[in-house]
Amino acid sequence: MAGLLTLPLYFGGCAVDRWEAYAGRTQTDRWIDDTMRVWYYWKQDIPHTNDLNYFSPPFEFFASVLSEQDGKGGQPFSTIDSLESATRGVASTGYGYGFQYTTNHVEDNDTALYARLLYVSPDSPAGEAGLERGDWIMELDGKPITEDNAARLNGCDGLTLTVGYYDTARDTIVAYAEPLTLAPARSYTDNPVHYRNVYVSGSKRVGYLVYNHFTGGLTESSTEYDDDLREAFRYFASEQVNEFVLDLRYNNGGQLSCASLLCAMLAPSSALGQPLGYLEFNESIGEQEMTFDESLIQGGANLNLSRLYVLTSAETASASEMVINSLKPYMEVVLIGGTTVGKNVASRAFVNEELMLVMRPIVCKLSNARHESDYAEGFPADVSVDENGDMARFLPFGNPDELMLHTALELINGNLPETQGRTQKKTTVVYNSVGRKASKAVEM
Repeated sequence: MAGLLTLPLYFGGCAVDRWEAYAGRTQTDRWIDDTMRVWYYWKQDIPHTNDLNYFSPPFEFFASVLSEQDGKGGQPFSTIDSLESATRGVASTGYGYGFQYTTNHVEDNDTALYARLLYVSPDSPAGEAGLERGDWIMELDGKPITEDNAARLNGCDGLTLTVGYYDTARDTIVAYAEPLTLAPARSYTDNPVHYRNVYVSGSKRVGYLVYNHFTGGLTESSTEYDDDLREAFRYFASEQVNEFVLDLRYNNGGQLSCASLLCAMLAPSSALGQPLGYLEFNESIGEQEMTFDESLIQGGANLNLSRLYVLTSAETASASEMVINSLKPYMEVVLIGGTTVGKNVASRAFVNEELMLVMRPIVCKLSNARHESDYAEGFPADVSVDENGDMARFLPFGNPDELMLHTALELINGNLPETQGRTQKKTTVVYNSVGRKASKAVEM
């Protein structure tokens, strides 16, 4: 913003000029106010200056200007954070052991828990130790996991783990013979292009991609991960893929540019150059059109698909949902899994290095080429599958017997799969020690 706006009228009618005294004390809140009144999607809901306290702490002030329409379940999509100069710009760095997991109560035990791994980042202590999706952590340093010590799974000085697997014949979790040593928690990176493969069944050549966050590279200006995504699509093209399964079940969003790239490589070739969708800003800014931009593909490949199968869950959000919505006008999109989150808005980062703050307010709503944006309650699955419903098929990514992928492959082959299985008891919340970029909205 250029310069400071005139001091709001809340100071009252005193004739003494206290501008210099007040300016320093209100600088942060006025920067927030100035920026939000220009860019905020719901700017019309910002209270009048007379109704705001410009002496309140910055995070409190930021909350006071937000619209009731901003967010879901009492949690706003717009955020403000302290700016840490040492880590600013690092888009996919995590700290911890590098796995995502759920905790589950042990049968016939009121206090003991088992932790089942959903996802393991290869470049992490967990990945280097050989842990993989589907493993069960049964004990920490020889002691049962409980509510009191479970937080140690998020990162500490290292652990000795009792790791087990689900034994189908005995219908129980069985420990491996030897415990596993987990190195101390540390920083690591997590490449969103997690897994790729091609499956052949008759004339069907099925590409499969596990893509876990929309991040272009290690920094805001680098493209390592986008280049890996392009290389994956070169591979799919070389394998003459004619069906595709996109696994977004753990992808909670990220950068708009990455979503646009992915759409350009998945869409029918006839869609290239056509409207991808629209960014609907507030009335002062207007609307911006996005297109399926062939120039983004560069060394990648457009697969010219007519149908796409997407694996979804209650974690599938924002940029993931934008991809689904943007492709729907041009191709058949079949959702397998669970209802997505429902975040049809985008944010923009505003950095103030002097104040050491970064603010990401919602600045626009996302719609597709038909101006459709009616997924605020999430996209329901066309084929409902609970990956927790069959422990025998809770397998590593890419295993064709893994429940979600198996369901997609069966559908592609013209079969209606049987998805019912043994449902786990008392599954609790998902915990995340993975360096995937958590995004409450698409980032511009």
